[in-house]
Amino acid sequence: MGGRKLGLQATHVLITGGAGLIGQVVIDHFVAAGAHVSSLDISYAPGTAVTPKSGPLAIHCDVSSEDSVCRAFRVATDVYGPVEVCIALASLDLSVLESKPLADASFAQLKRVLDVNVAGTWLTAREWLRGLRAAKSEGRKLRNVGLTIIGSESGHFGERLNADYSLGKSAVQGGLLLSLRQDVVREYPGARVNAVAPGPVETARWEEECRQNPEQYYLEAQATTALCNPIPRDAVAKSILFLASHNFSSHVHGQTINVDGGKQGKVVWGKDEV
Repeated sequence: MGGRKLGLQATHVLITGGAGLIGQVVIDHFVAAGAHVSSLDISYAPGTAVTPKSGPLAIHCDVSSEDSVCRAFRVATDVYGPVEVCIALASLDLSVLESKPLADASFAQLKRVLDVNVAGTWLTAREWLRGLRAAKSEGRKLRNVGLTIIGSESGHFGERLNADYSLGKSAVQGGLLLSLRQDVVREYPGARVNAVAPGPVETARWEEECRQNPEQYYLEAQATTALCNPIPRDAVAKSILFLASHNFSSHVHGQTINVDGGKQGKVVWGKDEV
């Protein structure tokens, strides 16, 4: 996708979870398209961010903290102006969670997952909308106004050993998305909201998990997946860019784009269980 065709030059793009394995690739694509990028991540050192000569503006943010999210948006807005494109990517992923059947699951982990994956997405969306409201009241003309929520195949098909993760992704790509579909246009004309739901993404972490469990590649990326392989990070990033660009997706609104290789479900019984 050429930067000029996308029309993202000088658009302020804010992404949560920007330092993550997927976030880094998403940022690279937006920078290449000429956007001004604010990257929010808990891994960045706390303190005031400075305008970079190239690459993203790195801002410390814990998306589960209301104060932290509000502060990070203020810093980003002070540097680049109102956030036009917002990418709610930050979440606790399956690789960092303890996997157990629900009868043995941790209530503390459930609360932590919901704090980050649901409340964090909600807080991110709210601050973006507050910025749009302020921009409209000031008569500012914004471009490429949209929010993309990053969901998961787990939000469609469930995760037997991680019901907390599936619950969180269903919430944001379901009830939150459909509620915002009706709300965002009232805050700024033409504003859009969509979700991207990837299948298993081919990261270094995924590759390490497959080395530890040789059956995982087949079970997660082949057995129920038409294209028969995991999802390249680049494919996820390009889908996000497509949704961010008014030139490419001006009337895609309230939709979940499944970037999952044609996933049709989950393997229910392993070979050793039947």
